[in-house]
Amino acid sequence: MRSWQKIFHLHRAAPAAPTGAEEELPVMSFGDHLEELRRRIFYALIGVVIAMVICLYYANGIIDFLYQPYLLALRWGGYSPHLQYFKPVGSVILYLMTAVKAGLVLASPWIIYQFWRFVTAGLYRRERLVVYRYLAPSILLFALGVAFFFFLVLPFLLKFVMQFNNQIALPSLRPTPWERVIYGGGFDQKWLKALPAGDRTPLLRIPVVKSDPTHFAPGQAVLWFNAATNQLCLHSGRQTLEITAQPAHALFSPVNLFRDYLSFVIIMCLVFGGSFELPMVMMILTRLGLVQPEQYRKLWRYVVLGLAVLAVLLAPSPDVFTFASIFVPLLALYVLGLGLSSLVARRRVSQ
Repeated sequence: MRSWQKIFHLHRAAPAAPTGAEEELPVMSFGDHLEELRRRIFYALIGVVIAMVICLYYANGIIDFLYQPYLLALRWGGYSPHLQYFKPVGSVILYLMTAVKAGLVLASPWIIYQFWRFVTAGLYRRERLVVYRYLAPSILLFALGVAFFFFLVLPFLLKFVMQFNNQIALPSLRPTPWERVIYGGGFDQKWLKALPAGDRTPLLRIPVVKSDPTHFAPGQAVLWFNAATNQLCLHSGRQTLEITAQPAHALFSPVNLFRDYLSFVIIMCLVFGGSFELPMVMMILTRLGLVQPEQYRKLWRYVVLGLAVLAVLLAPSPDVFTFASIFVPLLALYVLGLGLSSLVARRRVSQ
């Protein structure tokens, strides 16, 4: 490490007119910066591991919390509120991955703190005070961004998807005369003409209940519809089965994969949490005198283009609604950061 320090000995230029001892910056070599980076990464990983252990202990409650919005949306849309997996031990793997990814989100404020500690190692004392002053609000903004997505954006997004699925009707399956010629006798079902219409015959009546029955006669199979869960159930032997629900006239039917929903929610939580840091970063840069509000205003076209590209790259699914749910908050946060930077700049001038 000493040899590296001798070869790469980096000095930071002193300010033009230092105001006192507090402006003196300790000299840090390249090796010192690497050592500080290693230390902060180590501390961040410790926080991530602790957060994952905590989330693993409370995994059942976390699963209930994370998946309830999706299951409620599925039930509201008329679909079966169950998640699927493909691999034989997929449920165990996804159970553990839920705890791991939830731990990553939980440890994000700690990671942000370690990042700022690494940055402040190369700042003057007055600059470190500025960063420390805005550190707690930045962590609060990250938590606010996560909550904004999970409690506001996610339910509306899921409701939109379910409405979209149900509005795309199943095409008519009645063949045209030309299609009858192509398919031959496959559609020539003359026996259908002898059957009564649906409104002219007695139908099987199934009881509608608000809760599942608990006592069953032996040797019988019974059907009922649970209105509270929107499920048609069949009990036979010792087992109660839920018959898969699907809107009768909807063209699209979702395959509710455990893994896809988890990845979508975790990525979007991190995206929104990080996006809410944008005003704070802009304000800190202005407070340190590195970027002026006029520069933000001059570059607004490039910023809008950059935010649009960033929204496309960060969107977990290539649809317009997901893109808009990322781009619009980013643009609003940029405008907010511009306003806060202007206030900070005016305060500096008045002082």
